Amino acid sequence: MRKTKVDVIVIGAGQAGLAISYYLTRAKIEHVILERGSIANAWKNERWDSFCLVTPNWTINLPSALPSSVDPDAFMKKDDFVKLLENWAKSFRAPVMEGVCVSDLSRTGEDFKILTDSHIFLANQVIIATATYQRPKVPQMLRNLDPQWELKTAIDYKNPSSLREGAVLVVGSGQSGCQIAEELNNAGRSTYLSIGHTGRLPRRYRGADCIKWQLEMGWLDRRADFLDDPKKRFSGDPHLSGKNGGYTLSLHELRTSGVKLLGRIVSRDGPVLKLKGDVKTALQASDRYAIEFRRSVDEFIRNSGRTVPLPSRLELHGEPQVSAFDFEEIEQLDLLSENISTVIVATGFEFDFSWVKFPVLDETGYPKTNRGVTNVPGLYFMGLNWMYKRKSGIIYGVADDAEYIAEKVNTSKQRYYSALADL
Repeated sequence: MRKTKVDVIVIGAGQAGLAISYYLTRAKIEHVILERGSIANAWKNERWDSFCLVTPNWTINLPSALPSSVDPDAFMKKDDFVKLLENWAKSFRAPVMEGVCVSDLSRTGEDFKILTDSHIFLANQVIIATATYQRPKVPQMLRNLDPQWELKTAIDYKNPSSLREGAVLVVGSGQSGCQIAEELNNAGRSTYLSIGHTGRLPRRYRGADCIKWQLEMGWLDRRADFLDDPKKRFSGDPHLSGKNGGYTLSLHELRTSGVKLLGRIVSRDGPVLKLKGDVKTALQASDRYAIEFRRSVDEFIRNSGRTVPLPSRLELHGEPQVSAFDFEEIEQLDLLSENISTVIVATGFEFDFSWVKFPVLDETGYPKTNRGVTNVPGLYFMGLNWMYKRKSGIIYGVADDAEYIAEKVNTSKQRYYSALADL
């Protein structure tokens, strides 16, 4: 197998990999980006057709990437965001090698050894920018589902017409699950949604987008040690939508529009799913999240002494009506009798860094870093959830970490060549 030596290897050409490439390019540091698919591969191939960002365009905080013609308060569609990343990569000639799948990262002598499906790369430094999640989670009771039911994950779903005829069960009420259920219901498909205790965010409140309030209140700059439990790094994001200009996505509204809400799935016996019967408590949890967010904004406004409008009726859209909890819980669901032909699982993702053969992972297999810098000299990570701050794993904050890591890479490079010169 052919070998190639490169000063710096970046693994992954999403926004994290491209951001670090931008700063490495500015510093004139030779590097290559290895990408298993193509630029923005997950955005391009692992989102449904109508997907759009749930954060406003002004959060695309990638240096020189956002054209001035773009409305900063609008929400970019998937294809437009992919094109933006592709054009951005072209603008600074990002050295991306597409269709290269990395299977192993280890050491050979003093070099990092990166094994791919057709090539071996050697490098002085490596930056892993594959983000936090690599594969969808599928609940144990839904695995090995009989083939008469089409089982898909959120990354497999494309549009309502791509599914078999019949009713659809969506499992998971985070952003993806709620948006997919809404789209299916609007397309006239009989839709069931198994919900968890995910929160709801109001799209706008007191004259500003909820993301703008989070930024101003300092929530996006909270550091990882703010969390009382490290597992919360992987909690599902509260449901929200950027579609059609952005709006509050509410379980109450989904139920009113015809989506049949179900509790969490406890077990399965053939086609029959036993349910926990916790729809009402899940709805209350969603409402409570929204209430607490609005209270935080109100308190922030009072303490800052600013004058802003009171919440409008539209901004309070999605709140429960008087009869919101006037219904009987369903204890079980028979996929056969309800004519359900497709089950779409949107219960989040799992990480897999087992291919990284260095002692930089914790007991769960998640990378241990200090703002992306590991205890192995020359090995870094980019784009992880709460890697340094809340914003580290989202589009808005990835460039800050990239600039920091690029400085570390440059310093290490200078030390390396200085040491060679002294030999």
